[in-house]
Amino acid sequence: MADADIIVVGAGPVGMLAALLSAQQGLRVLLLEQYAKRHIQSRAIGITPPSLEILSRLGLSGAFIEQGVTVRVSEAYGRSMRLGRIDFAGLQSDFPFVLSIPQDRTETLLEEAVLADASIRFLRGHQVTDCSEEKDQVIVSGNCADAGTFNFTGLYVLACDGGKSAVRESLGIPFEGAPDRHTFLMGDYEDTTGWGQKALFFFTPRGSVESFPLPVGKRRYVLRTPYFIKEYTTGYLGAEILYRTGISVAGVRQFWESGFGVQRFMAKSFCKGRVFLCGDAAHLMSPVGGQNMNTGFADAELAAWLTSILLEKRAPHHLVSMLYNRVRKQAVGAALRRTRWMMLAGTSGGHLWSAIRNLASLIFLHTPLRQFLIRLFSMQSIPCRNLKNYRKIFEKELGL
Repeated sequence: MADADIIVVGAGPVGMLAALLSAQQGLRVLLLEQYAKRHIQSRAIGITPPSLEILSRLGLSGAFIEQGVTVRVSEAYGRSMRLGRIDFAGLQSDFPFVLSIPQDRTETLLEEAVLADASIRFLRGHQVTDCSEEKDQVIVSGNCADAGTFNFTGLYVLACDGGKSAVRESLGIPFEGAPDRHTFLMGDYEDTTGWGQKALFFFTPRGSVESFPLPVGKRRYVLRTPYFIKEYTTGYLGAEILYRTGISVAGVRQFWESGFGVQRFMAKSFCKGRVFLCGDAAHLMSPVGGQNMNTGFADAELAAWLTSILLEKRAPHHLVSMLYNRVRKQAVGAALRRTRWMMLAGTSGGHLWSAIRNLASLIFLHTPLRQFLIRLFSMQSIPCRNLKNYRKIFEKELGL
């Protein structure tokens, strides 16, 4: 007998969500995480309406909203003028906003739910190094600080173990793409701006500045840098916020700062045999707009549902694999294209390109095209964004 119906490798936000959704299907779940302790970092902060709809299936959306900030309005500014605003109030969703919540709070809420679910066995300090299939089972093995090595068997594996996925590499699935040349710096400060729950975007010849509200009176700033700046090495962040937005953070309490680069990668196949790739193990893209994490949430939802169908023998494996691979690649491809356009808007430098970008922004924000931007930023127009609107289509395709 296998150790679990589903083995989820990786306990980041996508992995924990995958474990919870699999457990909701009545499956025995083994969740493996290589780190003994959770890292406390802010990192990804935006949860879009389609992801909130997934969380609502688990009864978690209320807790998330209580812990976050509901961003219902975003405003855009040029160097010397207000370009316009986006209001999410008209979204056709139970959640007409983007939720701003630091990743550490997201992980805390998901981990609490995981630990409260008796059908999930959660093991930290277990680093998976190999994955193979044998006799209608999947074997994952690796290193454990307490026991030396381990081997577990499962009927299916959901690989959520990040961009350097050991599962993906052990299966020989190519990860195609390249790092982007752009680099960024972000920092969290006490919010003294008076902007409340609004998100603001500043488009200048030196590049954009994005500013998002955070819980407990904090605000995040993200800006492009001419070269990689790790953290706290210079006063560059504060100086550039002042230069590009006119907002001074001198003397304002700073909580965190970190530099990052952008990568664009996608697995050649999102599934192989009894293994389904989800989240960063399947794709990496710019964090702009929260596209990557939210796309990973949709990966997890579809993979958990499809593996339950396979376990119930309600559809043949080849049809399920084809559907997952096609549907998730279509969604990831759309998200990748969007992040490229968002990156272009945010990184365009020089007075000429800045003027062109700001003119385009004015047109979009003051015409019916604004609805396109609203759906884009809320990820409402991502194909197959969650099961809520596509389940019947998938069931018909699988002959259920």
